[in-house]
Amino acid sequence: MSVRFYKLVALGLSVGMAACSCSKKPAKSEQAPAVVVKKKPAVLIGSVRMEGGDLPMYTQEQMERQVLAHAKGGTTPDVCSPPKLEDRTPVSLSPDGKLVGVMLAASEFSRRDDPAPPKTLQLTIKDCRLTPKMLVAHVGDTLQIVNESPFPLMPGMGAETYNQTLTQGQTRDIVLDSGGAKIVACGFSGQCGRTDVIVLAHTQATVTNAQGEFRFEDFPADETVRLNAWHPLFFETYQEVRVTPGEEKRIELVLTPKPPPKPPAAPVPKDPKNPSPD
Repeated sequence: MSVRFYKLVALGLSVGMAACSCSKKPAKSEQAPAVVVKKKPAVLIGSVRMEGGDLPMYTQEQMERQVLAHAKGGTTPDVCSPPKLEDRTPVSLSPDGKLVGVMLAASEFSRRDDPAPPKTLQLTIKDCRLTPKMLVAHVGDTLQIVNESPFPLMPGMGAETYNQTLTQGQTRDIVLDSGGAKIVACGFSGQCGRTDVIVLAHTQATVTNAQGEFRFEDFPADETVRLNAWHPLFFETYQEVRVTPGEEKRIELVLTPKPPPKPPAAPVPKDPKNPSPD
């Protein structure tokens, strides 16, 4: 065959290959995954101050658990240190005058978080005194009371009729299946102070720390929220607050102590000349 023929074949192959490469569809590029931008959490920090009067305290009767009208909590056992006025004063002042041991709780917000997993909160009886003096819990949590005092004590919650004596090292678990303010104290065998347990249906609550400060790391953002400051010995107060995502806002609330309860009226002596009928 002639050289001209081979040149034509070579030329045809090159043209065909060029045509084939031109008609080939480009590979489909993979789409990049959608970027989800997560909003930065809103942070609320602050403190609570007191105005008017001195730090309030519980009466001796308010420190005892009296399930029955005739039952008294007794005295502090001799193996523990003698009672002090500070035992009846659950709220204290930080060095710069802020209230330590009061609750902050949010309400009137629409955000609904996933249910918080149940947790166990511990109350310890040391030197015949419950500590801490206030706890904030969530419905479904478990309260575990531990007696570390060298004396058998009978702690209980509210007006429950079930009683269990705890010797040193023993524990008792109480499931918090309903919300509300509850009181833990001891009765019958001896006193162990008092702890206020606040059980809520959400987790937007805390207690001021030893510096009188509180902090919410993931506060409901972009809505007006009511923040209450509360303790049984004070008049409740609140402040409406709005925090934007990524913002860290500081606020201060003020609590006023309640007046001490009036002592019970002394019984009127009977007149022997006019005795009252039975």
